[in-house]
Amino acid sequence: MSSLNTCFRYGRTVLFLLLFGYSCFYLGTLSVHSGRTNVTIVREDNEQGDPAKSVTDFWAKFFVSESPKFKAVLEVKEPVKGPVLPETESEESHTSNVPCLNNEEFVKENEKRLNWIQQECPNTVRTKLSEIKEMFYFPKSDLGWCPVYKAASSNVFAHFCSDYFDEETCQNKHIKMKDYEGGFRSLDDFREKDPPPESEQRFLVVRDPFTRLLSAYRNKVELLSHTTAYTEFFMDTLMHYRPIRWITNFDKRDKAFKAINYAQSMTEGRNQRKPEPDNPYLYPPYPTFKEIVYAVIAGRRDNHVIPASQRCGPCGSTHYDYLLKAETFDCDIKNMFELTGNSRLLTNTERWATNQTPVLNQTMFYSYYSTLTSDQLDDLLNLYQDDCLLFQYPCQKHVDNIRKFKSLNPDFKHEYRNTWSGRVGDWDTIS
Repeated sequence: MSSLNTCFRYGRTVLFLLLFGYSCFYLGTLSVHSGRTNVTIVREDNEQGDPAKSVTDFWAKFFVSESPKFKAVLEVKEPVKGPVLPETESEESHTSNVPCLNNEEFVKENEKRLNWIQQECPNTVRTKLSEIKEMFYFPKSDLGWCPVYKAASSNVFAHFCSDYFDEETCQNKHIKMKDYEGGFRSLDDFREKDPPPESEQRFLVVRDPFTRLLSAYRNKVELLSHTTAYTEFFMDTLMHYRPIRWITNFDKRDKAFKAINYAQSMTEGRNQRKPEPDNPYLYPPYPTFKEIVYAVIAGRRDNHVIPASQRCGPCGSTHYDYLLKAETFDCDIKNMFELTGNSRLLTNTERWATNQTPVLNQTMFYSYYSTLTSDQLDDLLNLYQDDCLLFQYPCQKHVDNIRKFKSLNPDFKHEYRNTWSGRVGDWDTIS
């Protein structure tokens, strides 16, 4: 009996050792295959409360990832919450999804727009003293146009192209450039004569000045298009408006040039060694929106930011027959062409838009403008007050909503991103 008990006791010990050894071998195999020491686990059953709640468990590596009760994931992130937007009605400057007017409705709307300008001209601050800066005349269409750049100007050129150039040429967006020997701007035939033809009808395309200014920044600065023309301006802007507190003895112009040159090299698809990390102008390597606004307020009068009312003088001696808006450009120009007997120009649908940045939406609009100070917003209102008045844009509402956005999102910070797919470099996001 004693011998039987001893045998049974030893048998249980041997069995335990065998099971323990097998378990160690099996678990060791799993550990080798997993290659991880810590895995985040999400319970899929309801035994531990909320199934969406994640827990980190060292022993999770010992469980099979396909287990019906557990699912191994590398990381569980909270959904990214966007900034809170002000509660406003849909603003015209942010949308073009407006039903097209028919010819009769457009005639009435156009008349209202022109009458409003004449009514409000006595109330303008600067516009009544301005005259047109540039007027194109297209003889085959008998139409005259004062270009407001960053207000569908490239697409206006595109529509008229088919009257003067072949299809292949019209698909080349650079035909509109001044330095192109066959371009519109370099041909005397497209300069309005003095006096202008009696039969000429003039039109003007305008845009919300706040979205136009931001579009100019995103295209000319952030995308670094026309880099050689703006290099000196960018360098001066960086040196004057980017505060440098921790360095007092260094060549600012040299540092600014290296940063701008680095950004240009990425735009052109050229790899270039990144400047030294202590370069204070490297993040981002071009002026920020806030810095450009400082320059504009200080008197920078680039064709892409000068108020349309000052550039094209609607309150001066210039008479306009049609006032089109960039927000409803396709519909407006279609109606104008049909009413003036130029429907053939609608067949040229090749767009010349050069802005390759993501389409502007309200979140992006508020994000950029949230970087400005309260004084800058007031100064922009003052600069563009005549445009806002004459062309009926809700500029004061923009400023109110920007301030509301900043109060709703006190910790929000705009990020400058590498938004052009053709760029190379190691900065995708720069705070």
